[in-house]
Amino acid sequence: VVDADELLAEMEELAENEVKKRYPALSDKEINRRAKIIGTGALRFFILQYDPVRDFVFNPEESISFEGETGPYVQYAYARIQSIFKKYGETVPKKANLTLLTNPHEHKIIAMLGNYRAVVKESAEKYKPSIVCRFLLDLSRAFSEYYHECPVLQAEEDVRNARLVLIRCVSQVIRNGLLLLGIDVLDEM
Repeated sequence: VVDADELLAEMEELAENEVKKRYPALSDKEINRRAKIIGTGALRFFILQYDPVRDFVFNPEESISFEGETGPYVQYAYARIQSIFKKYGETVPKKANLTLLTNPHEHKIIAMLGNYRAVVKESAEKYKPSIVCRFLLDLSRAFSEYYHECPVLQAEEDVRNARLVLIRCVSQVIRNGLLLLGIDVLDEM
Protein backbone atom coordinates (compact mmCIF):
# COMPACT_ATOMS: atom_id res chain seq x y z
CA VAL A 1 0.00 0.00 0.00
CA VAL A 2 1.31 3.42 -0.95
CA ASP A 3 0.48 6.38 1.27
CA ALA A 4 -0.57 9.36 -0.87
CA ASP A 5 1.07 11.91 1.44
CA GLU A 6 4.37 10.04 1.34
CA LEU A 7 4.18 9.73 -2.43
CA LEU A 8 3.49 13.45 -2.84
CA ALA A 9 6.36 14.31 -0.49
CA GLU A 10 8.67 12.05 -2.51
CA MET A 11 7.60 13.73 -5.75
CA GLU A 12 8.21 17.19 -4.30
CA GLU A 13 11.64 16.09 -3.05
CA LEU A 14 12.58 14.76 -6.50
CA ALA A 15 11.36 18.00 -8.07
CA GLU A 16 13.29 20.03 -5.50
CA ASN A 17 16.50 18.18 -6.39
CA GLU A 18 15.90 18.85 -10.08
CA VAL A 19 15.23 22.57 -9.51
CA LYS A 20 18.32 22.92 -7.29
CA LYS A 21 20.41 21.26 -10.00
CA ARG A 22 19.18 23.71 -12.64
CA TYR A 23 19.00 26.86 -10.50
CA PRO A 24 21.33 26.62 -7.48
CA ALA A 25 21.08 30.36 -6.77
CA LEU A 26 17.30 30.37 -6.17
CA SER A 27 16.01 31.11 -2.70
CA ASP A 28 14.73 28.17 -0.63
CA LYS A 29 11.24 29.65 -0.76
CA GLU A 30 11.25 29.76 -4.58
CA ILE A 31 12.78 26.28 -4.83
CA ASN A 32 10.02 24.93 -2.56
CA ARG A 33 7.30 26.74 -4.54
CA ARG A 34 8.53 25.35 -7.85
CA ALA A 35 9.09 21.88 -6.39
CA LYS A 36 5.52 21.75 -5.10
CA ILE A 37 4.05 22.78 -8.47
CA ILE A 38 6.30 20.46 -10.48
CA GLY A 39 6.00 17.50 -8.09
CA THR A 40 2.23 17.72 -7.74
CA GLY A 41 1.84 18.28 -11.48
CA ALA A 42 4.06 15.32 -12.31
CA LEU A 43 2.04 12.98 -10.12
CA ARG A 44 -1.34 14.19 -11.39
CA PHE A 45 -0.27 14.09 -15.03
CA PHE A 46 1.24 10.62 -14.69
CA ILE A 47 -1.97 9.23 -13.24
CA LEU A 48 -4.31 11.08 -15.61
CA GLN A 49 -2.42 10.18 -18.78
CA TYR A 50 -3.56 6.59 -18.52
CA ASP A 51 -6.91 5.32 -19.63
CA PRO A 52 -8.87 4.53 -16.45
CA VAL A 53 -9.42 0.92 -17.51
CA ARG A 54 -5.70 0.20 -17.86
CA ASP A 55 -3.26 -0.71 -15.14
CA PHE A 56 0.02 1.15 -14.87
CA VAL A 57 3.17 1.09 -12.78
CA PHE A 58 4.18 4.39 -11.25
CA ASN A 59 7.83 5.33 -11.49
CA PRO A 60 8.55 8.54 -9.54
CA GLU A 61 11.91 9.27 -11.22
CA GLU A 62 10.45 8.78 -14.70
CA SER A 63 7.39 10.90 -13.98
CA ILE A 64 9.42 13.90 -12.78
CA SER A 65 11.61 14.03 -15.90
CA PHE A 66 11.56 17.24 -17.93
CA GLU A 67 11.85 15.04 -21.02
CA GLY A 68 9.56 12.35 -22.36
CA GLU A 69 5.87 11.86 -21.79
CA THR A 70 5.54 13.65 -18.47
CA GLY A 71 3.75 16.55 -16.85
CA PRO A 72 7.00 18.46 -16.29
CA TYR A 73 7.74 18.14 -20.02
CA VAL A 74 4.46 19.93 -20.79
CA GLN A 75 5.05 22.47 -18.00
CA TYR A 76 8.52 23.07 -19.42
CA ALA A 77 7.13 23.76 -22.91
CA TYR A 78 4.94 26.46 -21.36
CA ALA A 79 7.90 27.91 -19.42
CA ARG A 80 10.06 27.90 -22.53
CA ILE A 81 7.48 30.03 -24.35
CA GLN A 82 7.34 32.43 -21.41
CA SER A 83 11.13 32.70 -21.64
CA ILE A 84 10.83 33.74 -25.29
CA PHE A 85 8.33 36.44 -24.30
CA LYS A 86 10.66 37.63 -21.54
CA LYS A 87 13.59 37.87 -23.98
CA TYR A 88 11.37 39.75 -26.43
CA GLY A 89 10.80 42.31 -23.69
CA GLU A 90 7.75 43.93 -25.28
CA THR A 91 4.05 43.22 -25.39
CA VAL A 92 3.24 40.43 -27.83
CA PRO A 93 1.26 41.91 -30.72
CA LYS A 94 -2.50 41.29 -30.62
CA LYS A 95 -2.65 40.85 -34.39
CA ALA A 96 -0.19 39.78 -37.04
CA ASN A 97 -0.16 38.64 -40.64
CA LEU A 98 -0.59 34.91 -40.08
CA THR A 99 -0.29 34.18 -43.80
CA LEU A 100 3.45 34.56 -43.20
CA LEU A 101 3.39 31.30 -41.24
CA THR A 102 4.36 29.03 -44.12
CA ASN A 103 6.62 26.47 -42.47
CA PRO A 104 5.17 22.93 -42.20
CA HIS A 105 5.82 23.00 -38.43
CA GLU A 106 3.65 26.10 -38.18
CA HIS A 107 0.87 24.46 -40.19
CA LYS A 108 1.02 21.40 -37.93
CA ILE A 109 0.72 23.53 -34.78
CA ILE A 110 -2.13 25.59 -36.22
CA ALA A 111 -4.03 22.41 -37.09
CA MET A 112 -3.44 21.04 -33.59
CA LEU A 113 -4.66 24.25 -31.98
CA GLY A 114 -7.78 24.04 -34.13
CA ASN A 115 -8.52 20.58 -32.67
CA TYR A 116 -8.26 21.65 -29.03
CA ARG A 117 -11.99 22.27 -28.51
CA ALA A 118 -12.88 18.86 -29.97
CA VAL A 119 -10.24 17.17 -27.79
CA VAL A 120 -11.65 18.73 -24.63
CA LYS A 121 -15.20 17.82 -25.66
CA GLU A 122 -14.25 14.21 -26.38
CA SER A 123 -12.33 13.96 -23.12
CA ALA A 124 -15.34 15.24 -21.16
CA GLU A 125 -17.89 13.08 -22.98
CA LYS A 126 -15.82 9.93 -22.49
CA TYR A 127 -14.69 10.84 -18.94
CA LYS A 128 -11.09 10.33 -20.05
CA PRO A 129 -8.64 13.06 -19.06
CA SER A 130 -5.99 10.93 -20.77
CA ILE A 131 -7.21 12.39 -24.08
CA VAL A 132 -6.26 15.91 -22.94
CA CYS A 133 -2.92 14.60 -21.62
CA ARG A 134 -2.11 12.99 -24.98
CA PHE A 135 -3.01 16.21 -26.80
CA LEU A 136 -0.81 18.31 -24.49
CA LEU A 137 2.12 15.95 -24.95
CA ASP A 138 1.73 16.05 -28.72
CA LEU A 139 1.37 19.85 -28.77
CA SER A 140 4.42 20.27 -26.53
CA ARG A 141 6.45 17.97 -28.77
CA ALA A 142 5.30 19.87 -31.88
CA PHE A 143 6.28 23.16 -30.22
CA SER A 144 9.70 21.75 -29.28
CA GLU A 145 10.34 20.71 -32.89
CA TYR A 146 9.14 24.10 -34.06
CA TYR A 147 11.34 25.93 -31.56
CA HIS A 148 14.43 24.17 -32.93
CA GLU A 149 13.52 24.68 -36.59
CA CYS A 150 12.03 28.18 -36.69
CA PRO A 151 13.69 31.03 -34.84
CA VAL A 152 11.09 33.34 -33.38
CA LEU A 153 12.95 36.41 -32.17
CA GLN A 154 15.60 36.36 -34.92
CA ALA A 155 13.03 36.35 -37.73
CA GLU A 156 12.18 39.40 -39.82
CA GLU A 157 9.75 41.70 -37.93
CA ASP A 158 6.47 40.68 -39.61
CA VAL A 159 7.34 36.97 -39.43
CA ARG A 160 8.51 37.42 -35.83
CA ASN A 161 5.19 39.02 -34.91
CA ALA A 162 3.24 36.19 -36.54
CA ARG A 163 5.37 33.61 -34.73
CA LEU A 164 4.91 35.41 -31.41
CA VAL A 165 1.14 35.32 -31.87
CA LEU A 166 1.33 31.61 -32.75
CA ILE A 167 3.36 30.66 -29.68
CA ARG A 168 1.14 32.84 -27.48
CA CYS A 169 -1.75 30.66 -28.66
CA VAL A 170 0.28 27.52 -27.92
CA SER A 171 1.09 28.75 -24.41
CA GLN A 172 -2.55 29.60 -23.74
CA VAL A 173 -3.76 26.17 -24.87
CA ILE A 174 -1.08 24.40 -22.79
CA ARG A 175 -2.02 26.51 -19.77
CA ASN A 176 -5.75 25.89 -20.24
CA GLY A 177 -5.23 22.17 -20.77
CA LEU A 178 -3.06 21.79 -17.67
CA LEU A 179 -5.51 23.81 -15.58
CA LEU A 180 -8.32 21.49 -16.77
CA LEU A 181 -6.25 18.65 -15.31
CA GLY A 182 -5.72 20.54 -12.04
CA ILE A 183 -2.05 21.25 -12.80
CA ASP A 184 -0.44 24.66 -12.34
CA VAL A 185 2.11 26.22 -14.68
CA LEU A 186 5.36 28.06 -14.01
CA ASP A 187 6.87 30.88 -16.03
CA GLU A 188 10.29 29.47 -15.15
CA MET A 189 11.10 25.88 -14.33
